[in-house]
Amino acid sequence: MKLNVIIPTFNRDKSLKKTLSSLAAARLPENFQIEVTVVDNNSTDDTKRVVEEMQPQFTDIKLEYLFEKKQGRSHALNTGIKAADGDILSGIDDDEEIDENWFVEVEKIFRERWNEIDFVGGKLLPNWEAAPPVWIEPLKDGVICWRDYGDEEWVYDRTTPMITGGHGIFKRSIFEEIGLYDENVGAQGKGFISGEDEILYDQLLTNGKRGIYNPKLIIYHYVPAYRLDKNYYRRWLFGVGISRSLADVHYKPFDGAILFGVPRWMYRTAVRGVIDKVKHLIKRRETESLAAENQPVLFAGYFYGRNLRDSWLDKPLQIFAKRFFNSAER
Repeated sequence: MKLNVIIPTFNRDKSLKKTLSSLAAARLPENFQIEVTVVDNNSTDDTKRVVEEMQPQFTDIKLEYLFEKKQGRSHALNTGIKAADGDILSGIDDDEEIDENWFVEVEKIFRERWNEIDFVGGKLLPNWEAAPPVWIEPLKDGVICWRDYGDEEWVYDRTTPMITGGHGIFKRSIFEEIGLYDENVGAQGKGFISGEDEILYDQLLTNGKRGIYNPKLIIYHYVPAYRLDKNYYRRWLFGVGISRSLADVHYKPFDGAILFGVPRWMYRTAVRGVIDKVKHLIKRRETESLAAENQPVLFAGYFYGRNLRDSWLDKPLQIFAKRFFNSAER
């Protein structure tokens, strides 16, 4: 059995080195081939040099370097998938480090349960640069990508948290059946557009693929101090709203009542969120107050994505939004 580990990266040479070091230092199971491929997505830093300097440390693992000029995480991941020849593959982000037993657990799961499962996810735990604030809860699942869902195994479905490319392991045959990552969405550079993982997850479930959460698969995700900021959270939510509008256009159009290009239910949840925000502000509930912004900011991003993005108002609105977020309650 062979595992391909794909690392899409853009201008993160320092954190990439830590990611590669964790892969090189991890325990290796017997009779298990591993190939790591760094896909450089137009980096202007020392990414290529870091890969070259790290290659001598990969004595029992093959380390490869690829370059993808089309900007975007989806493009980089797809380049890595196309080059992969293993039985299973995983996309590890360039700010993550695997647990020393990660390879051992991956091999064990797929060797023992090959006919039962198509994909596996595990714990994604934060590696803090700074102490987290007391109001951290609304940021956990999204901005921080803190995915600790207990110590018992369970099956992925539409009622559970989704699997993401940053901690998932997939049979390569899945991508031959359902296709690659959607290149109409996904992170580009340092922007906040996303959605490629959500679309893949929907495709997995739609096509009857079975996945499990296994708590023994542990990856540590670096959380820089600047992400522990309310305005960063708001900008991220706004990007998620834009991403969902793009997914509705390019992947699966919303089938329901729409007003000005936005599903009508989003208006109701946005108004409810504003009301809840005011209530929590009055009662000085900081965590609940921030969480209440979720639907209003998502709505704003979706509305912007459907009606204003790339229009003549785009640039002035970006300037206004930047000033607004900077002056908002922190």
